[in-house]
Amino acid sequence: MKNCLYVKNANRIVTHTEVNYNSVESDDAPIIVNVGSCVNTNIEDICFNKSGRLDYYLIYLIEGKLRVEANGGIADVKEGELFIIPPKVPYRYQSFGEHIYFLCVHFTGSEAQKKLDEYKIPLFPSISALSPKNHLQKRFKSLFDAFAKNDDFLERELAILFERILIEISRAINEKEGGLLLSKSIRFINEHYADQIKIPELAKMEGMCVTLYNKLFKKQMGITPTKYIMNLRIQHAIDLLETSDMPINEIATMCGYSNFNFFSRIFKSCTEKSPSAYRKSFQ
Repeated sequence: MKNCLYVKNANRIVTHTEVNYNSVESDDAPIIVNVGSCVNTNIEDICFNKSGRLDYYLIYLIEGKLRVEANGGIADVKEGELFIIPPKVPYRYQSFGEHIYFLCVHFTGSEAQKKLDEYKIPLFPSISALSPKNHLQKRFKSLFDAFAKNDDFLERELAILFERILIEISRAINEKEGGLLLSKSIRFINEHYADQIKIPELAKMEGMCVTLYNKLFKKQMGITPTKYIMNLRIQHAIDLLETSDMPINEIATMCGYSNFNFFSRIFKSCTEKSPSAYRKSFQ
């Protein structure tokens, strides 16, 4: 069965991965909901996916706190906050405290990213703080109820209900943040971080001056645009060092650093090891 509902309510510490759990990439329809999930438990929940999923991973935290690492960023997600991890991005999250309760959806489709851009919903490490009066839980309930029907209209109904969730998220973000989101430039960075990116060009994408853009970027992402780009490059370098035998100077070039010595200094400042020492220790 392609679509499924997953509910976890356990009484012990759980460490799990989701490498192959309905992780599907597809362009058979504009929006496809692969999995709907509800995690409501008093245990510590740890998830580590070293290779990432093939679909998008949306989590809406209702109670508790999650520490999340993905897409070049690390953040503590609090109650009422939401984030989306893009496809093929390694991630890790761990809950803290006595109780954790979150709702999530794994989704894909030919227009998945287009819909996120349309509704101005950014990807992690950006975190969306939703307004307290949003109706998102009711939207999730409708989605979960649809899974129970499991009829010939399931996939179409899930797509409709999920788009309503995206609309509700967009409304809640706009109410909370005043509508100032940087999804266009952030997506550009995520897709072109190995290229030579200039901050004035990013600001122009959002119709802002550089000063305002830098200010809003740091407010939204917690770090400067330059630091964000560097984190993505170094994470890419780490992935290549761990998974390939490619020469380190070629890795530096692929990650946007034409000067090998400069790449080595940046890499060591982020990981406390040189690229060669990191590869040796990993092996």
